[in-house]
Amino acid sequence: MKHFFERVRANALDPRQTPVVLAALGDSVTQGVMEHRLLDSSATYHRLLQRELEAFFPTTTFNGINAGVSGDTAAGGLERLERDVIGHNPDLVLIAFGLNDSIRGRSALGDFERAVREMIKRVREKTSADIVLVTPPFMATRSGPLIHPEHTPHVEEILRAQNDGTLAAYAESLRVIAAKEHLVLADVQAEWKRLQETNVDTNLWLCNGLNHPDPRGHHLASVVIFHSLLCERQKF
Repeated sequence: MKHFFERVRANALDPRQTPVVLAALGDSVTQGVMEHRLLDSSATYHRLLQRELEAFFPTTTFNGINAGVSGDTAAGGLERLERDVIGHNPDLVLIAFGLNDSIRGRSALGDFERAVREMIKRVREKTSADIVLVTPPFMATRSGPLIHPEHTPHVEEILRAQNDGTLAAYAESLRVIAAKEHLVLADVQAEWKRLQETNVDTNLWLCNGLNHPDPRGHHLASVVIFHSLLCERQKF
């Protein structure tokens, strides 16, 4: 995180410098899809994170890049990495995939890991940005009334990925990659697991009844990422 915090300080000392750029690369959650056909990019975890950073560093200017695409996987993120992230010369890159990838099953886990590792490699080669890997939130554990009829064909595969441990395996792979690559990990899934273990019905935190966190879920993710960044800041 040295580059990111150096840029935060430099911009605070000289506002004529370019703003500190945060780029969030991910799927529909990153994009800001909430309920069926409802997009609210202002309520996403990374926009909330930006506001928290602006409050914590009130003399630094931040710009946010929303590089979320509904339905995307890590492979899709890799394909558009140059256009949607690297081309903006970011100072901090959040990589948040796993939900749609997990629906493909454990057999696709190797492809997921290779795509994530390649994204890390390219960001490092082509920018000075620091990287945070973000584990996915929970998906639904059961069917419910909030699920839109158009999503009915996907219910079974989503429930299966959540309930048989497949999504958890994808989250664990991100933990392993973060450790091996010496990256900051924002373990959002671990916080959802804590909610579940304290008898919180996490299904009620999904505004589409399947895989889109409601405002509480986005706030939780922003807090996890912000805390992870501040922990890193203490090292410098």
